[in-house]
This record gives sequence, structure tokens and C-alpha cells, in this order.
Amino acid sequence: MRINIAGLIVLLIANIAVDLYIVRAIRQRIRLRWPLTAYYALCGVSLALFAILAVMPPSDLSDGMFCFFCWALLAFVALLAPRYMFTIVDLCARIPELFGKRRCRAVSVAGCALAALSFGMIVWGAFVTRTSLQVKEVDVDIDNLPEAFDGYRIAQISDMHVGSYSNDDSFVRKVVDEVNSLDADMVVFTGDIVNRHADEIRPFTDALSQVRGRDGQYAILGNHDYADYYYTDDARARENDRARLINFYSLTSFDLILDDYRTIYRGNDSIIVIGVENIGEPPFPAYGNLDIAYPALDDDNTKILLSHDPSHWHNDIAHHDNKNIALTLSGHTHAMQTCILGWSPASLFHPEWGGLYDDSPGRHQLYVNIGTGTVGTPMRIGATPEITLITLHKKH
Repeated sequence: MRINIAGLIVLLIANIAVDLYIVRAIRQRIRLRWPLTAYYALCGVSLALFAILAVMPPSDLSDGMFCFFCWALLAFVALLAPRYMFTIVDLCARIPELFGKRRCRAVSVAGCALAALSFGMIVWGAFVTRTSLQVKEVDVDIDNLPEAFDGYRIAQISDMHVGSYSNDDSFVRKVVDEVNSLDADMVVFTGDIVNRHADEIRPFTDALSQVRGRDGQYAILGNHDYADYYYTDDARARENDRARLINFYSLTSFDLILDDYRTIYRGNDSIIVIGVENIGEPPFPAYGNLDIAYPALDDDNTKILLSHDPSHWHNDIAHHDNKNIALTLSGHTHAMQTCILGWSPASLFHPEWGGLYDDSPGRHQLYVNIGTGTVGTPMRIGATPEITLITLHKKH
């Protein structure tokens, strides 16, 4: 993985400019020496973290060092975000000076408050929200749902990214226990079990072998499950890694569906569960093929599709009358691990980033689960780890 030298230089220059501005503000407004000394110490820690992150390309690290990298990145962000927050707001407070008036001190005070708030939210997101599981119950009405499946309950989990926990399976076991307590008819996992490579799942296979659904447990692969971020220039290594991941899945209780389908029976009635390999937008490669997974997409069977990236639904299923897929279950977005008052920055990049959606005719529905794990910074601000309990209803 090549380090983006230009990006690092720009970030370093921006950080220095912000620090010089804050040092000047402290000198002008506070006569005591210790705040300035404390800020110099903070700058030193921040610079040390910057240097560590700059020389540690994530794809080249061992699993333990990768976890250290993620926590170092979190610490860097926790120290960086409040400084930028204060600087931006304080610059706004100085706009009146352009017209010969005095700086608005109330706005400067607000900048300090927002800086403290942003730091608190990051710390809370790392040590509290990140592991605060939420079970979200969702009702889905389907026109042609067979009578025997009216009230059918599906537990969906997604985006565990177990490599973020090194060898500690305690949180994964917590997820498994919560899923099992729901006593769902079916459990589905919609991709991204690992971060970078297949061996990350090894310490977690025992925990994942305990997942139980009455009619089975089904899983698909996500964009992180193909080792594209680890063996970036070695196609054969990626193929071997995928084979190892499939083998590891055989040690869990999940039935991994790779461009295929399963039929679930209740008496004389049945529904179809289709699972495709990852199909997403660039830069994510398209590995799956829905037509291979289930050739008769326009038949009358009630079909539930497991597809990791919701853009697949957006681009290829919604508003396509020849694809009779009642419900698609996806993950991928994590809500960018941030959701404040119902808004997530993921909405800037994904039209469907979390929750239940349908196209205008209402024939195709989509549910996006925001995942249980983290990737990059180990925090979740507002976007609590989600287990979804979906209840199917026959639409009358």
C-alpha cells in the first residue's frame, strides 16, 4: 500500500496552521502559563501520533498492530477534531473585525464548547456507544407472501469486522447471545465478517458456531471479505484468501451463499433466499451475478435477496419490473459510524444508508442494517451497533 505523501503534507501543514492560530489565541486571551504549556504537550502527542500513523501502512501490519493502528487513529482524531472545530468557529467570531468592530466573544465561547462537545462525543462513541447493542424491530408488508410465512421473523446482522477485536471475542459473543435470545425463524449475515484477510476470523469461529435460527443461518460476502485491501497487487493471493475464508465459514453455523439460493419451506408454502457475492459501485469490484444466483427473477415466488452493498438494489433492482424481489437485505454503510439526530454523513454518499426503503411502486423493498462492528476508527457516534428483527406480513 503506497503512502499518499502529498495528502500527509497537506494535513501536516493544515495542522500546524491550526496549532499556530490556537497558540496565538491562548497568548492573547489567557495570562496564565499552564494552558499554553498544556497545549504544547497536546501538540507533541498529536505530532507523535501523526508520525506513527504516517509510517504504518495498514495493509502491511499484523492483526495486533492493525488494532493498535486503529486506536492510534482514533486518538489522533479525538485530539484533532476539537482543534479544527474551535478554529473554524473562532474565525467566524472574528468576522466583525473586518468591519472595524470587536470580536464576538460569545461565538468564541461557543467554539470552546463545541470543541469540548466533539471530544466528548468521540470518547463516548469509542467506549460506550461502540458496544451498546440495539435491537431494531421492523415490520415489512409483502404482497405475495405465502400464508404460512405471515409473521415470519428474520434476525439480520451485518458488518462485524471481527479483525477490529484482535483475539477478543467477548463482543462477538454478546452479539450472538442477543441474536439467539430473539428466537428468530432465520438469521442472516449480510457481509464484511473481516477487515483485511480470512485469518482474522479464526479466533471467532467458535462464537459464530453458536448462532441459531429455526430455519437456518445464512451469510454472504462483503467488499472486505475478498482481501482487496490486503493483497492489493496479488490476484492469486486474493483467490487463496477467499478460499480460506469459505473454509473458515464451514466451522461456523452459517450457510454461506455464493451466487446461489435456498428454498425455505413451511408446509406446502415456500420462500426463496438468494445470496449474491458483493456487487457495488467503484472502487469496489463486482464479484456477484444475480442472474446466475437465481435465473428466474421474474417468477411468482416470494424472494428475499441478501446483497451486501445497497447500491446494488438502487442500481439494478429498484424500478426493474422484470426482477420480482420483494425484499433485499444489505449492510455496508455503517451509517459511517455516525448518526446525530437522525442524520448521518453516509447520506451524502449513499441514497439508502440505514433503515427501510422502497421504490415508488412499492414492489421492491430494501432494508439497510448499519452493522455491529467498526472499521477504521473504533467508535460509533450515535450509530449504535444494530441487530434487526424483521417481521414479514402478508399485505392484504
